[in-house]
Amino acid sequence: MRKQFLLASLVSSTVLLAACGGSNGGNINGGTSTSNDNAAETPTTAPPNSSTPQPSIHAACRPDGSFTYSGSASQVAANNGQLAVVVVPTLPNAYAKNRNMTAADVPASSLVQQPGGAFTTLASSAAETDCLGLEHGAVTEIQSVGSDVTIGRWNKAMDTDGNTYNDQQGVHYAVGRPLALSATSGTLACTQLIADRVASEFGSPGGTLETSSATLNLATRTLNNLSLLINSTDPQYAQTNPQYTLTHAEAPLNGVSKTERLWVQSVVVGRDATQPMVAVGYSTGSLGGVVVLSCR
Repeated sequence: MRKQFLLASLVSSTVLLAACGGSNGGNINGGTSTSNDNAAETPTTAPPNSSTPQPSIHAACRPDGSFTYSGSASQVAANNGQLAVVVVPTLPNAYAKNRNMTAADVPASSLVQQPGGAFTTLASSAAETDCLGLEHGAVTEIQSVGSDVTIGRWNKAMDTDGNTYNDQQGVHYAVGRPLALSATSGTLACTQLIADRVASEFGSPGGTLETSSATLNLATRTLNNLSLLINSTDPQYAQTNPQYTLTHAEAPLNGVSKTERLWVQSVVVGRDATQPMVAVGYSTGSLGGVVVLSCR
């Protein structure tokens, strides 16, 4: 039987962190290398940027925490001051507090991205109630596609909701440059570009997302026939069911779709409307993660 971890509650301190602005072009930044490792538990902060003032209403989601990082990413370029965000908590339902976030137009000043690319404050709007911060812990599997989109996962951490989680649990995120689609007909084939590890709400090993595919329907603005092939690393299931596929028939772009088995969140990101990317968050209630699809 899986053992469910007890999540502790703690009131966080509220010290304002300043975000580091700017953008860097380039290719995919992988999460296999380690950078900005703050092993000495010294907070990493960015200098204030007068062009992007930080709203005081989000002070509670910007604690003066100690963070470690694994991987690297470019600074995400905002579009007219906005970012697109997907957040998927892989925690027991009693503690997740409906923190699944899906938003195509969040003020960039409502989030904090560290110099090495990790996001330590996430938000789905400018409202104080719609933000979540990393109190202390690790941001792992940090990857990006140039300055257009980045992903990562908080684990071995505590957040500003007071939740704690181990390295198999956590909060997954994808943050990207919002992109409006212009075409109103046709379809695009979407394939996996980057993804984080599959996490388990119970704290046992989850797995890896081997491949993902879908069809973007430009007429209906939906992501159709989503297929996620997962390699299980849970010793209880890996021998009998080492691979399994999650599917979803139709999910709205820049929205949320639920079935009995799968919860799908998506936002369209990138720079080229003829070759968009779709950041997808997925959750079964016990497993979850994020993936970025390239559509052509």
